[in-house]
Amino acid sequence: MKNVFISFIKILPSIILSLLLSITVWVIAVTEKDPTEERRFPNTINIEVVGLSDDLVMTNSLPEQIYLKLRAPSSVWDKIVNDRVQATAVIDVTGLREGEHQVPIQIKLPVDPISIISYSPETIEVDLEKYETREFEVKVTEMGEIPTAFKGETPVVSPKTVRVSGAVSILDQIDYVRVILNHSNATETISKDLPVGAISLDGKVINSGLTFDPPQVRVTQEINLRGGYRVVVVKVVTKGSVPDGYQVAKISVDPSVVTIYSSDRALLESLPSYVETDPILLSEYTGDASLKIGLNLPEGISLVGDQSVKVDIQIPPIVSTKTFSNVPVYVIGLDTDQRAQISPETVEIYLSGPQPILNNVKADELYAVIDLQEYSAGHYQLTPRIDLASWEGVSVQSINPATIDVTITGGKPATPTPAPAITETVQP
Repeated sequence: MKNVFISFIKILPSIILSLLLSITVWVIAVTEKDPTEERRFPNTINIEVVGLSDDLVMTNSLPEQIYLKLRAPSSVWDKIVNDRVQATAVIDVTGLREGEHQVPIQIKLPVDPISIISYSPETIEVDLEKYETREFEVKVTEMGEIPTAFKGETPVVSPKTVRVSGAVSILDQIDYVRVILNHSNATETISKDLPVGAISLDGKVINSGLTFDPPQVRVTQEINLRGGYRVVVVKVVTKGSVPDGYQVAKISVDPSVVTIYSSDRALLESLPSYVETDPILLSEYTGDASLKIGLNLPEGISLVGDQSVKVDIQIPPIVSTKTFSNVPVYVIGLDTDQRAQISPETVEIYLSGPQPILNNVKADELYAVIDLQEYSAGHYQLTPRIDLASWEGVSVQSINPATIDVTITGGKPATPTPAPAITETVQP
């Protein structure tokens, strides 16, 4: 037994050497296949504060960026890049109380194997302050002008108070909490939710470090008409009728309601709920027009504000249709040695357009044309063209029949492929 042990002792160095050589060969093989690389971490590094007591708040800013350098196999780097692996920078303030503290940053990575070479910053100065919640009454700051004829009652806030939370040093700066109510040109009661804000002792808005509960409050302000004033509707008065062939498409007035005033309450209340404009003579207008018109007010009644209203009118022509029968069909473009026979020799056309213009179209001024300039001898069915250039806005709705049978004789024989038909010209 002793001899066996002595023999083992003699060969032990060789065994160890062989093992070391095997490990070295394995490491070299693995390294060559998946070499280790040093790089800067390319993805997002999230910053997480842990261990903060409920009665404390961190008042300093966290680092905007953390620079992290790692050593890892190439395959791990591929995973980091392809999977967009994120790192976490942990700031642990467990057990810390009010004051300034230098706290180390801990880096956590969800991949292995990996080594952290360096990162910056390695520590952060943490300022901890006492955290409190205080209650403040909400004040309303009113902005803008209410029209002269109206008055605004005192705004009502619901709820009347809000809870404001933050560092004691910031809470101590608060002079009051407010909402801003803009009641410019308001003529009826306002009720809306408005965001709450804090104003410092030096009159500035505190933009950060505070939370409000609730963040918005409901503000209601009654807007009422003052005595001696009345709001009435504007009624547009027209006289006469539009020219023949035209129609009224729209008459609108701006403003549609106005405020009137009188020191005579009885007179004011005796008026109807509308006032009339000065009359508009419709026969003087075609197309679109925008007019400044005065109001017809009784004696003792005055208008608050602009002494006229704007009236927009639209008087377009009536779109009508008209049928013309036995309109002759003419051929043009024939060579001197060609002849053309057409059937039928007249067509019926249906026109549409503004009635005043359509009324001016005379039957003896209409004709249909077939241009045969590009056609050789043969048999065709072609669409005639109607020339309506003299009547703006008039267009062809249809032609009956839609095609004319044309036979051309003389000249060159017909080609195997017939030329395309002439399409009708439709005026816009």
